[in-house]
Amino acid sequence: MTCNLKTRLALLALMCAPSLSAAAHETPVQAAPADVVQELHAFYADQDQANRDGLTSTELAERFYSHDVIITGEGDVAARRGIEASVKALDDWFAYLGPNGNKGCAFAVQDTVVSSDRDMASVFAVLTCQPNPPATTKQETIRQLFVLKRTVHGWRVVREMWQAGGFGN
Repeated sequence: MTCNLKTRLALLALMCAPSLSAAAHETPVQAAPADVVQELHAFYADQDQANRDGLTSTELAERFYSHDVIITGEGDVAARRGIEASVKALDDWFAYLGPNGNKGCAFAVQDTVVSSDRDMASVFAVLTCQPNPPATTKQETIRQLFVLKRTVHGWRVVREMWQAGGFGN
């Protein structure tokens, strides 16, 4: 009798699984609210402008990252955690780009997903930096995934993952 009951439950599960899967695939994806997407585009544009204006890495980090940010990227042996680590990450990047090389960098937001409460978002972005001889002789392109949260100070990055290259579009 136990075997028979187990068999019936297994058959019932198999019969229901395809319909649940089909229902999940039929649910339309909600577009991100246009006003929040606009806020996020403005957030990145403001950061680009602050970068071109010559703000320090500490000032740039404070206006971009949350204090509990976690950053990881290609070749990192460990994640960088916290605002101090984000300042160090910016210092390292600026050193690589050479004097004023960071002023030739700009974000291009690719895709945005916003939480239903409109206080969390994820953003695919590409950071492009123009050549800055002699430090860099070719354009640098970095693809990034950001997770952001709305704070009392505006949007802030809480997670960042990056890798060399674009998204191929």
